[in-house]
Amino acid sequence: MTETVCYRHPDRRAGVRCQRCDRPICPACMNSAAVGFQCPSCFNEGVKSIPRKRTALGGVARANNQVVTLTLLVLNVLVFIAVRSGSPRVLQDLVLVPVFVESEPWRLITSAFTHVQIFHILSNLFMLWMLGPQLEQMLGRLRFALLYLVSGLGGGIAVWLLSSPIGATLGASGAVLGLVGALLVISRAQGQDISWIISYVAVTALLSFIVPNISWQGHLGGFVTGAAIAWLYLQDTKRRRAKVNR
Repeated sequence: MTETVCYRHPDRRAGVRCQRCDRPICPACMNSAAVGFQCPSCFNEGVKSIPRKRTALGGVARANNQVVTLTLLVLNVLVFIAVRSGSPRVLQDLVLVPVFVESEPWRLITSAFTHVQIFHILSNLFMLWMLGPQLEQMLGRLRFALLYLVSGLGGGIAVWLLSSPIGATLGASGAVLGLVGALLVISRAQGQDISWIISYVAVTALLSFIVPNISWQGHLGGFVTGAAIAWLYLQDTKRRRAKVNR
């Protein structure tokens, strides 16, 4: 016989019992399940026990594969607006100057979101928009965000170690080249055509050395970091698949 009081709402009458825990629940607590109804606690536990769908490279699959990409685009634009409309101190505190890194390490990553020239930010954000959704879909949000941020950090560290101690470096090029490096490794592993990626890398490398004020150190550091992270993702994916197939 069903009790007349809901175990979660003592002031409400209970119509049925939870199919999992057999406790009485009122209409407000009834969650439709495969068989009968479940209370909120049992229903939530059941949802958590369902394996999450994974992307091709081991990330958690989401319906929207542009959330992180759009967030990164907005962050870059907001910093650009702050730099262009704020005091000169804003730019001075964000750019990467190697001699300041030991006391102000945040410059290694803030510089990757900092732009001054409109062409510079447009070219970087264009490549982010072209590559971001594709990689975000393959990797999942968390892995894609880590790829972008760590690639930017890798580019900053390369500038710190290899550039002039008093030179100023800024821009998302290192992070973007990290995406290119990752896509190169992933595409190569999947047997896809990588000729356009090779061409892009070759042109970028050439421009880095012949055009003044372009940081080849940041480009190289970001590219190598992104490629290394993608390789690690591939190894983790292989390990997961081997574990499932045992």
